[in-house]
Amino acid sequence: MAVALYNLFISGDETAWDSDTKTYDVDRCLREYTDKDVFEKFGKLGKEEISELKKLPCIFAYEDYCQKDASIGYITDILVRQVGVKITFQKLEVLSLATLHELQFELDIKNWELNRTHWAIKKVNLYDELNKVGIRFNGIKSKPVDITKHYFDVSFTFAGESRDVVEQVVNEVGKLIDQDGIFYDNNYVGQLARPSLDTLLQDIYRNRSKLIVVFLCEKYQEKKWCGLEFRAVREMIMDKSIDKIMYVRLDAGHVDGVFSTDGYVDGTKYSPQQIAGFIDERLNLLG
Repeated sequence: MAVALYNLFISGDETAWDSDTKTYDVDRCLREYTDKDVFEKFGKLGKEEISELKKLPCIFAYEDYCQKDASIGYITDILVRQVGVKITFQKLEVLSLATLHELQFELDIKNWELNRTHWAIKKVNLYDELNKVGIRFNGIKSKPVDITKHYFDVSFTFAGESRDVVEQVVNEVGKLIDQDGIFYDNNYVGQLARPSLDTLLQDIYRNRSKLIVVFLCEKYQEKKWCGLEFRAVREMIMDKSIDKIMYVRLDAGHVDGVFSTDGYVDGTKYSPQQIAGFIDERLNLLG
């Protein structure tokens, strides 16, 4: 299972979290109190890193001398410049200063850390720790995902006849990773009701998905929309991006572009929970 993470923002500015934006010096971003492997994963703050960071819950806190309560919420945007990093955020719930101190060990916040303006990422499941003290943060919804811009961890392509199986797998994957990291058509019915849908789908599959899971079957070959989505897969194969493609076979049906030498997960042999575990394994390997 992927490691749970959260963003910790601390500022000595007593008005830091009164608006919805805050700018940090570059050398105060992720360079302090963040494990080396986490910094290596997110430190360059590129498009994909920013997309991942926006999925993580956040604590927006003040340095101790301010004696002010913190907030919990999400990042909605990150703008990187040579002079600094501008964070746009959404606060959703108050986290009292007393509770923050009470959970300091559980949240992996070092003593001097609450006296230092910085942005760190912690290897802690913030939802679980807050639930223990009665704050049901995992029930609070952040700004809806905009599928025209969002980067997904995993996207699914399949024939409609396979939906029952696919939906079970999607539900199991949702227990392992953030729901916002999953592109599944039924989760975005309203946003998919638009002209030029073919262009949008190809962009999602080709450019904004870390992993594409293709559910192969006889009916897949017959479907026009599956053929459109599979064009993105074929282009990725041509570009040798094969680590970003995963086949799940539901029957022996032929699909153009898939060969007998291609590996796959046998969807008739493994349960939806097991298939979800294989997907999570692939995502972890992709980093």
